[in-house]
Amino acid sequence: MTANQPTDPQPTDARPAAPAEGPIRDQLRNLTRRQQRFERYLGRQMHVDPAGLAVMDRLVSAGPATPSELARELSTSTAAMTLVIDRLADGGHVSRQPHPSDRRKVLVTPAERWEEAAFEHVEPLVVGIGAIAESMTAEEQATVAAFLERAVAAYDRATKA
Repeated sequence: MTANQPTDPQPTDARPAAPAEGPIRDQLRNLTRRQQRFERYLGRQMHVDPAGLAVMDRLVSAGPATPSELARELSTSTAAMTLVIDRLADGGHVSRQPHPSDRRKVLVTPAERWEEAAFEHVEPLVVGIGAIAESMTAEEQATVAAFLERAVAAYDRATKA
């Protein structure tokens, strides 16, 4: 190399460097894998496929919705959503109710005991995470909360949400 050559040339179209390996990245990777494993477990226990589980999560967390609303919120077509809802209805997980103000529409509602049944499987996770949070100091909780808030924002930026 001559004295006039740059020591670290960077092409103008280079991709940004990947985050450095380290304990946070490793643990986030582990957490993501465990989350995916848990979702597969919950789906098996509740006899619901991944798309159905996403619909059930939405219905339990935000309440009844029309098929069109579900399709839009879960970024799928209305035709695909209809198939998911049909499978959920056939399995007794949801019902279709007349819309209260528009008789052309229906509302998809979780089955009466669905949330309670799902919580039986989710409760050990909720209790475990709660115990971890309670064992942390207020400063540790604030640090973790700030990190998770930034991580959520990174996901939102990546998906343009």
